[in-house]
Amino acid sequence: MNPRLNALDQALDIAGSLTQTGSSVLSEEPLGLGAALAGENGTGAQISSVNGILGTATITGLSTNDFADADIGSYLTITGAGANNGTWLIVAINTPSSVDVLLPGATTTGATVAWTERGPYTLEDDLNFERTDRQAIKGVSYYLPVAPYYRPTATGTPVATNLTNISGKTTDALGFILNRAFYNVIVAPGDGYGLLSAAGLLKHSDPIDKTGIPCFDAAPYVGNWTDCFASILDGYAGAEILVDAGPHAGERIFGIMFAGGSSSPNSVRVRFYSCPIGSDITLSSTPYIWESGDQPTNITLFYPFFQELDQIPENGFRNVVTLGLGTDGYLFQNIDNILLTIGTDHGDTSLAGKLTNLTAYYPFFNLPDATPSVVEAFNTLNAQIGNRDYVGGILTDGQTITASLQALANAFVSGAVVRTIERLSADISANTSHTLPGGLTYTQDGYNNGRYLWVFTRGVLRDPGGVSAGNDYAETSPSSITFYAKQKKDDHINYFKVG
Repeated sequence: MNPRLNALDQALDIAGSLTQTGSSVLSEEPLGLGAALAGENGTGAQISSVNGILGTATITGLSTNDFADADIGSYLTITGAGANNGTWLIVAINTPSSVDVLLPGATTTGATVAWTERGPYTLEDDLNFERTDRQAIKGVSYYLPVAPYYRPTATGTPVATNLTNISGKTTDALGFILNRAFYNVIVAPGDGYGLLSAAGLLKHSDPIDKTGIPCFDAAPYVGNWTDCFASILDGYAGAEILVDAGPHAGERIFGIMFAGGSSSPNSVRVRFYSCPIGSDITLSSTPYIWESGDQPTNITLFYPFFQELDQIPENGFRNVVTLGLGTDGYLFQNIDNILLTIGTDHGDTSLAGKLTNLTAYYPFFNLPDATPSVVEAFNTLNAQIGNRDYVGGILTDGQTITASLQALANAFVSGAVVRTIERLSADISANTSHTLPGGLTYTQDGYNNGRYLWVFTRGVLRDPGGVSAGNDYAETSPSSITFYAKQKKDDHINYFKVG
């Protein structure tokens, strides 16, 4: 039995209720809309008339057919009515399927209006909105406690998830110093520091905005060796670098970040130090000046960068591995692959001793010096191949050497001349078509130049064309010609077919 006998109707009882009577659409709360009434909705209504004086509109075609005086004071939400869309107070009941609503400036519509009846906004709606919101925030039913969490150090002890425990623990309230990589830092003998430059990427930490690079000579990290420490690796091999000679030989070389002599956020300095391996850098470090000799001139730097927790990338805590050992090893393998591809070895500075066929008439005989680079070898080969910009009608500009040679071969074949001798066994009358001997055919030249067939009689080259122009014969067909003068028995006719 419910002991609160006065909590029967939230709409009337200011004492409230122990229950949630429905889930509300939170976006409707600021609109002051009461709950939609079950079953009171439909489509196909219309605004059939308006009363401009009273500012009302008559809506007909309300399909439930059960509107009564008790519905006066409720609201009707309509859509599909153009400028009339909205939620309007019901002020009169005309029939069970027609009501008047307060809608100043209304216009009539066709039967395309969708409608929903809503009750007036009540305490019940207010409580339903509040409890719906509580459930959305808590992630459990509104009346249940928020689930606790458990710390790794005390997995059996629940910790309440409340605002006190959240305070100071949001991700943007915390930060960590991570490692970032800077490649291809060039150093030279005599350098006591390096300068990193990258526009907008090298912000320095400061007392107001701690994010950025902790600097040994600037607050809030003044004198802090650990936070300003930078690891220095050989830019080629990815290994740590040791002092070569002198009283500190064998000590590990490292860096400390400095703001002086640089400009945030575009540059930052790294000061070089050395320290015996295994010793405390805060007690045993010595400034280091880059040595000549075997020390690398290209280094990789892993420098500190303070970053907000909510801004840290997913792999942020793996940077030493993924950007250090992993990436350097990957780059080292890539270098080996490149050397293998071009056929050289570590330490090679040219192609000297690598190229063959260097004697006269080979392209590489023309190399510019005794220690050629790959680029010089390619340029020499390119010069020996020459320009593929051709003059004439046989070759095409830019085609491959193979295609050019093939085109020349085709031109030789198409330009071959075949001689055929005919010894007449009988006279050939003038103006009589004469079939060429041995099935010989040729291509007729429409310009009468005899381009594809040369005809000699009695040792004289004869001209094709019209007789009126003084020519000797006509190209009658691909297998015949017609002489304008009689050809006598035992004469020899020489035919030269071109192509």
